[in-house]
Amino acid sequence: MVSNAAQIKLGALNPLLKIGLSNLIVSIIAFTISSAAISLFIGGSVLTGTVIGIINLSVLTKTIKTSFLFDADRAQRFVIKRYYLRLIVTFFVIGILIAKNLVNPVGLIIGLTIITITTLVSTIYFAKREEF
Repeated sequence: MVSNAAQIKLGALNPLLKIGLSNLIVSIIAFTISSAAISLFIGGSVLTGTVIGIINLSVLTKTIKTSFLFDADRAQRFVIKRYYLRLIVTFFVIGILIAKNLVNPVGLIIGLTIITITTLVSTIYFAKREEF
């Protein structure tokens, strides 16, 4: 018998974890559909875009959490520096992937867009449910 304290309900999970879970579910669906309907190369490109988007979102989340440790001026400079660094690294990685023909640009954009849209929609949904 499991005690009530050991049981974890989905409603009790951190909203960021819920957003991550919704990203994962939508990404798996998009990968499966694109791989089956179009080609495995497009599916791999969607998956690559999704991974890049998740890494980008994770770094952004960590940057924002860390910025709360600083005063307002230092926090602003820290976030801006990290934002531009993240943007440059992302463009560099995407440029190499496309230049070496390792991914399809359309599939990559779809994967990146899935993360952005799913995060936005999930955030709005959970904010309306007043769980934040």
